[in-house]
Amino acid sequence: MVKSTEFSNGLKLVTEHFSGVRSVSVGFWVGAGSGFETAANNGISHFTEHVIFKGTDKYSPFEIAKLFEDYGASVNAFTSKESTCYYFKSIDENLEKCFDLLSHIFYESTFPKEELDKERKVIVEEINMVGDEPEDICYDKLAECSYSGTSLARTILGPSDNVLRFDGGDVRDYMRRMYTPDNTVVSMVGNIPHELAVKLVEKYVLPKCGMNKCEKTYPEKTVGGGFSKYEKDFEQVNFALSFPTIEFDNALSSVQSVVSFCLGTGMSSRLFQVLREQKGLVYNVYTSCSAYKNNGLFGIYVNTGGKNLNAALAAIKDELTVLCEKGLTEEEVARAKMQLKSNSLFAVENMLSTMHAYGKYALYTGKNFSIEENLKRIASVTRGQTAEFCERFFDTSKLSAAYVGKAEYIGSGSLLDCF
Repeated sequence: MVKSTEFSNGLKLVTEHFSGVRSVSVGFWVGAGSGFETAANNGISHFTEHVIFKGTDKYSPFEIAKLFEDYGASVNAFTSKESTCYYFKSIDENLEKCFDLLSHIFYESTFPKEELDKERKVIVEEINMVGDEPEDICYDKLAECSYSGTSLARTILGPSDNVLRFDGGDVRDYMRRMYTPDNTVVSMVGNIPHELAVKLVEKYVLPKCGMNKCEKTYPEKTVGGGFSKYEKDFEQVNFALSFPTIEFDNALSSVQSVVSFCLGTGMSSRLFQVLREQKGLVYNVYTSCSAYKNNGLFGIYVNTGGKNLNAALAAIKDELTVLCEKGLTEEEVARAKMQLKSNSLFAVENMLSTMHAYGKYALYTGKNFSIEENLKRIASVTRGQTAEFCERFFDTSKLSAAYVGKAEYIGSGSLLDCF
């Protein structure tokens, strides 16, 4: 059973106790990401995520890493457009030591200049690495046009010039504004009773986290429409299409998931079967849905040889037309629902993925995630609902597209011209 506590300063704790396991997964979730940045500080959320591990008055970066490993724990962090998460997984007997350590670096990192100077080089290398990954570039270019005019259009890593300029003062100022208790959720899943989790937060977090309030504005809803390209001499071309759809925790989320599975998620999906199995046009094609507080996208992603670009686009257009005109079959809907149910139940058996689901849901909605309610929503999806979803959201006038590859295959045109 999922339990939660909200403390007087706005900090939220969400837990689920699984007594049959010996591990605990813990995450500190902050509502901070590139979606709340400006052009001047784009990349500061990701920079902060990196440098928070770079030392305190008590521990050096090496000692932090060594201590987690001494405790047999794994620790990591990630940044997205609207959230940042710091997390560890440990055995239950070392939970308090790991929680103490993560709380310590979360609130007491000192950001020494020499460590920041070293880490900014690492982040620039990460930025350069993305520049060699056409699929990653394609995601960024699609966001650039899909979310044009909002901060969601910015990359998570930010430009190198910003990263090379950020200093400890920038990080401390950013954390004062964004790392506030009312903008933070602590998520714990595994062999940890809720009462013990409350005591750990009261002992190691509440004395340090203060009473500040976060003043932030979520990116406004976008309507889509636009084309972006990145020309480089890659062997294959990558392209992506997206429609603006629904925000996080929308009542239609399960309907969208069913449509996505049938169109391009499973190996039996229409796009996979037509573009890869029947026509041999692509190696990889899939659909993916992303959702934020006020925005969401339904995306189609493809990588293929440049000579197959036009044929692949034509095939996608045909499949979208058939889908909107004739809808899904009852058999497809039933198969998708069973797969989504299985995936949900599989995820619950993984403490780390469950911690992620609970933390993100509490951060975005302020509510507890319920696997039972999620399964009910999946089970209730009908063929008629999927038809209504496609008719409502697959509007080509709002279509966005991105292209990454050789200039010769795209020329001066736009992928939107094909639709």
